[in-house]
Amino acid sequence: MKRLFLISILLVFATAGFSQQDAKAKEILEKVTKTTQSLASLDAKFSFEMNNKAENIKEKSVGSIILKNKKYKLDIPQMGLQVTCDGKTIWTYLVNSNEVTIANLDESTDELMDPAKIFTIYERGFNYKFINESVDAGVPVYNIDLTPQKPTGDIQKIKIMIDKQKMLIRGANMTGKDGNTYLVSVSQFKTDGVYKDTDFIFDPKKYKGIEVIDMR
Repeated sequence: MKRLFLISILLVFATAGFSQQDAKAKEILEKVTKTTQSLASLDAKFSFEMNNKAENIKEKSVGSIILKNKKYKLDIPQMGLQVTCDGKTIWTYLVNSNEVTIANLDESTDELMDPAKIFTIYERGFNYKFINESVDAGVPVYNIDLTPQKPTGDIQKIKIMIDKQKMLIRGANMTGKDGNTYLVSVSQFKTDGVYKDTDFIFDPKKYKGIEVIDMR
């Protein structure tokens, strides 16, 4: 589940007021909100990496996501995972086992897992703070830290990088209390795609022999 969380955190700011925390971070986040909400759609390609030095574990995957308002389609081929959401229903398809789980969005995901809401995270239990400006692979970025206000939960700290010119999220790095670190880097953004609402509906009938688990 943390994998989907880190993937999601790159993608969208939802509409909301901002709490009175770090003024510089607040200003930057508001600009990213304005930028992302002005887009008719967003198509991103990304890499995901999980590391645990103590256990000598390093896993890396690549994937893509298409987002249109509250609708999205996530594809991570190396994990055999496809997630499709039309804003109300979410279909989680496991390619290798040819199995899809269907659920109502509000019952199957919390706000950490919903790309349409993920960037209101700092308003509900997180402090945010501007750290500095730096250059990532030749791209000037802002660095902002999110830290939980309460010690409960699995997250210790989240660092997000924001492309200064595009005012879009370029990457995120999460430190977990379990010793794992999770890094997501966006390699490509497209903002001119045209998608129909039906593009965000998963049709089990198109998959021969599929097992359907309907949790609605």
